[in-house]
Amino acid sequence: MLRKQGVFTLREVRDLYLEPGGDISVKLHSKAGSITPDMLDLNPRDEAPSILVIEEGKIKEEELQSVKKSKEWLLEGLQKRNYKKIEDILYGEWSETDGFYIQPYPKENAHIHKKT
Repeated sequence: MLRKQGVFTLREVRDLYLEPGGDISVKLHSKAGSITPDMLDLNPRDEAPSILVIEEGKIKEEELQSVKKSKEWLLEGLQKRNYKKIEDILYGEWSETDGFYIQPYPKENAHIHKKT
């Protein structure tokens, strides 16, 4: 649904709203706004697509395989960034050009995703 709105990475999303009819509305971070590289006479490199490798505390193994990465590679990369438990991560993306983008569960909502 995000790609249909021209958003190809969660890094750009500031707020996401689920509308009553099932559609989504997206508010982007201001840095993801309307200025284009052409306006600034720049020639940026193309970015590799972002792959969702963690969703709601679970590793997306098929997506890892699609980019020829292993679960061990992912865990090592997360440990280097001080993430010790997959279950604490709401979602994680990886791209060849930008590396990891990790969004942990908010601390005030930590009780929601943990089983009691």
